[in-house]
Amino acid sequence: MTASRGRYRNSVLAPLTVGINLFMILFALFEMAMRKIDTMPPLWAMNAGIDFVGMIVGCVILICCYVDMQRIGMDQRYFRYLVEATTFSLFTDLSAWMMKDQARFWMLNRIDNTVFFLVSPVTVYFFWRYVAQIIGRDDPRIGKAEILLKIGLFVEIFMVIINFWFGFFFTVDKNSSYRRGHLYPVFMLYSVVVTIVIIALIVANRKKLHRRQIIALVIYLGTPLPLIIVAIFVYGLSLNYIMCMLDTLVMYGVLSVEQGREKMAVNKELSTAASIQEGMLPRAFPLFPDRNEFELHASMDPAKEVGGDFYDAFLIDEDHLAIVMADVSGKGVPAALFMVIAKTLIKNRSQMGGTPAEILADVNDRLCEGNDAKLFVTVWLGILTVSTGHVIEANAGHENPVIRRGDGAYEELKRKHGFVCGGKKKMRYRDDEFDLHPGDILFVYTDGVSEATNGDGVRYGTNRMLTALNEAGDQNPEELLKAVRKDVDVFVKTAPQFDDLTMLAVRYLGAGT
Repeated sequence: MTASRGRYRNSVLAPLTVGINLFMILFALFEMAMRKIDTMPPLWAMNAGIDFVGMIVGCVILICCYVDMQRIGMDQRYFRYLVEATTFSLFTDLSAWMMKDQARFWMLNRIDNTVFFLVSPVTVYFFWRYVAQIIGRDDPRIGKAEILLKIGLFVEIFMVIINFWFGFFFTVDKNSSYRRGHLYPVFMLYSVVVTIVIIALIVANRKKLHRRQIIALVIYLGTPLPLIIVAIFVYGLSLNYIMCMLDTLVMYGVLSVEQGREKMAVNKELSTAASIQEGMLPRAFPLFPDRNEFELHASMDPAKEVGGDFYDAFLIDEDHLAIVMADVSGKGVPAALFMVIAKTLIKNRSQMGGTPAEILADVNDRLCEGNDAKLFVTVWLGILTVSTGHVIEANAGHENPVIRRGDGAYEELKRKHGFVCGGKKKMRYRDDEFDLHPGDILFVYTDGVSEATNGDGVRYGTNRMLTALNEAGDQNPEELLKAVRKDVDVFVKTAPQFDDLTMLAVRYLGAGT
């Protein structure tokens, strides 16, 4: 999910989930007023009051999460799920105390306790996912543990559901009195196993984590544990969930600051990459105001996550125009830097002379040197002889160019492709030739156009692009690119843009103009 889609979804979910939490708080107040909490046994009233305070804390944390997610795009999914689950657990626990020994509510109390028992392992699982998110999916042990913990979660949920009829974890009789079953300690086993797995994961990745992160996670794991053990043997105390909520508050205060700093650092890097990318591309159109033999225009609409698309157009000499369309693999700063290197090499080597195939072969060998990041670039390079309209082109794994002959239709110019540049040394490329006649239009692009995807996961595709080009007809290059971009926008609607949309069009007017 990209940042734009995530922020849109959060803008919808935020008022909904916060509203649900506020409703639970108000309903809890109503329950306590109806039950007359001040007349309840002190221990019951204390537990209910602590649950209520925890719900308020959870609502505040949830609001703060949404603010951070909207402001700097932090991915707070699993932390938010953890807060929501903990808050709901506090609500069901409070409701259970309010219905205790109220015979008319015995069935509702049994349902409420069943929901409480269902949410408990889910809360533990969300904490596991949050820790795994912090550590990162590059640890292979996470995937293996994930499978086992999911199986354990489904087993636990299944057992809680059938407990409703068999009562081996707990029972609620017709007097609305809660009693623990003989297998209650078994119910706590999942929480213990997940805790052990998380501790092992933290220990294994201790060098990757900051000290503040380790302390915050250990506090969440460690402080409720004694209370859970006490709760197993001493009925009447339900302090572990309020402790979890307070520990969640500590985690938010410590870890969100850490994540915020990292996110801002990443955003700064992406901003730098975008500046590098934009600054390297020719944008002052018309590029060659004193040349009447052709019209040329190009555009690049970057995605939110910086990629490595680039185009170029430059005169090798007075009679030869080089046209470049390329797409670097990867995203972010590495792709932007690789783009700078590739673009510079292509331009410098082109000005030394040679055919496109020879140029790409030399550029490929240079890009392979010291390419530890294993980046590569697809390139279409064409050299137009301005006086005759003759074009020599070579293709290093890039999309086919499109040509419109006179007043005819736009069609792909299909030729054999070579290997990408930067992927393997000593590659050889093939020169192909074609001629442009006065009025002909050449259109080149990156896969960000054809692979633009709508909300249903359907790609825009080359055929739709050709249809858009043909509907645009004989418009000048600038208007032609605008027409294609407009058609892409209509197709994808509100779906996020995953890749740069880069296009270049040149209309050949002839040497006599």
